[in-house]
Amino acid sequence: MIYLIPVLNALFGWSIIAVLFYFLFRPMKKKNFFIFEIQGFIPKNILQWGNQLGDYAATNFINIGSMKESLLQGEKMNEINMMLEEKVDDFLRNKLKEKVPVFSMFITDGLISKMKEVLMEELKHMIPSTIDKLAGDMEKKFDAKKLIAEKLNNISMAQIEKAFYANAGKSITALKFSVALFGFALGWLEVFLLTI
Repeated sequence: MIYLIPVLNALFGWSIIAVLFYFLFRPMKKKNFFIFEIQGFIPKNILQWGNQLGDYAATNFINIGSMKESLLQGEKMNEINMMLEEKVDDFLRNKLKEKVPVFSMFITDGLISKMKEVLMEELKHMIPSTIDKLAGDMEKKFDAKKLIAEKLNNISMAQIEKAFYANAGKSITALKFSVALFGFALGWLEVFLLTI
């Protein structure tokens, strides 16, 4: 009878790991047992994790406010202005003449330079307010915290559980075997100690 101890220890170790992983997802919905409630660890915490992940993503990855600030900084504004200046110059020197050939008789380099100067002055005033307005609209439409929380709410626990076991199944089985083997070895140590 004493020689059953290693086997029982191994079964106990295997069972403990199996039960722990079972209660990661089960029960999926809250169950009331008299004075306390029970729910799987992941289903119970998924909303909170979604909010935390959304906060983190909104702060560190999809922060439209900081993107806007970065665009409005001097160096980026200079890049934007240079790019627009090239486009305006190309438009005045080439495309306007192609679209309205009559203008080519009246447009001189001096006139092009003056028109470009006036247009660029207007664009320099328009760009910051345009970026500000677009960023504001994007912040309203793409609230990262809300989007991530909604996506997590819409994924079924069965899908999450399936994906989890598909990726971690072998590791969990290896852990069960390891704990069972440790329990088995510990059982033989107990047998040895009991027999001396």
